[in-house]
Amino acid sequence: MLLDNDAFLSALNKLYQTTSKKGTVWVTMKKYVDSDSNFSRKKAERIKESEEEENKCLVRATNGKKKISTIVLAKDKSMFEKNYKNVLLINLDNLKVEKKKPTPTTTPSSSTTAKTAAKKTKV
Repeated sequence: MLLDNDAFLSALNKLYQTTSKKGTVWVTMKKYVDSDSNFSRKKAERIKESEEEENKCLVRATNGKKKISTIVLAKDKSMFEKNYKNVLLINLDNLKVEKKKPTPTTTPSSSTTAKTAAKKTKV
């Protein structure tokens, strides 16, 4: 479902909240190319036209069941990034902290302990 930028961010916030206890949200971003462009034209003509067009970014998010998307224009990029960062900061407090695996400590064998004790007594 294609939404405007503000509606996308509010829907993304709801998506994060519904998956806060269990679940995953995938967010992807890629350059948006209009699908109505004619691909039968020569490559040089397409490159020339694409340089003249404003760059756009397609942002998609899904939790596996619900899909949302928006198109961000180059002029709106900084405002969208700022608002997207705020949504992430609010919702990323639910991340699990992975515990480090304890490193195996080697206990010295009784023979090495006896050798070091013998060296200390000889001196």
